[in-house]
Amino acid sequence: MTTPPVPGEGPKKAKDEPAGPPKRTPDTYWLLEGVTLLLMNALGGLYVQGEENVPATGAVLMVSNHTSYLDPVAIGDASPRRVVFMAKAELFQNTALGFLLRGVDSFPVRRGEADRQAFKTTFAMLEEGRAVCIFPEGTRHEGEGLGEAEAGAAVFATRSGAPVVPVYVSGTNKMLDRKGRLHRARVTVAFGTPFTLDRKTDKDEGGRRLMEAIARTRDAFAGEPSRRIWPHWIKKPREGSRAAKG
Repeated sequence: MTTPPVPGEGPKKAKDEPAGPPKRTPDTYWLLEGVTLLLMNALGGLYVQGEENVPATGAVLMVSNHTSYLDPVAIGDASPRRVVFMAKAELFQNTALGFLLRGVDSFPVRRGEADRQAFKTTFAMLEEGRAVCIFPEGTRHEGEGLGEAEAGAAVFATRSGAPVVPVYVSGTNKMLDRKGRLHRARVTVAFGTPFTLDRKTDKDEGGRRLMEAIARTRDAFAGEPSRRIWPHWIKKPREGSRAAKG
């Protein structure tokens, strides 16, 4: 029930009545892509292989190896579509960084526990037809080899039915080392052949198949030609829940 208006005042809203739509975070994808491409070009260049394997529309689940904090940057810049990433919750505690991450529709995940909200957000993004990237290993893995997939990494693929695009990234751990120091290095992102996981696939078997697909992508593109991505202002379609409202 609303409170009766007092003479001379406008009508008052009930406490549970929303004040209006939430303030939308501005789109920052164009800014992040433009700046990071300039940086990576200056440090040795970003190269892409197999970009034609990324479906042009509809839900896509990308699964990638993970050796550096630069991996999401490299994948996002190399992909022909905008890509949404989970990011560890601690990164959102920094005001400026959190603003930029939300502007590209990244969302927080609490590591080391079952984060149901992060799971829900991932499925919601896929239902909206977004390209979402996850790192099955869960955290950065030392060296050029591949680790094992975390339990449940394949759940997104089996439950959503979305095509899975395996991704192999190389060189990011050389461009940005564990101590946060930048070096000259060539970074290459390879997008492999899409596949799907049956809904009945066991999560452990599904995890193994995800990592095997990443390994196949690594081997298939080893020594193959690549295309250098030169700095530019973003040309990617404004797809997605936030960008579509702009």
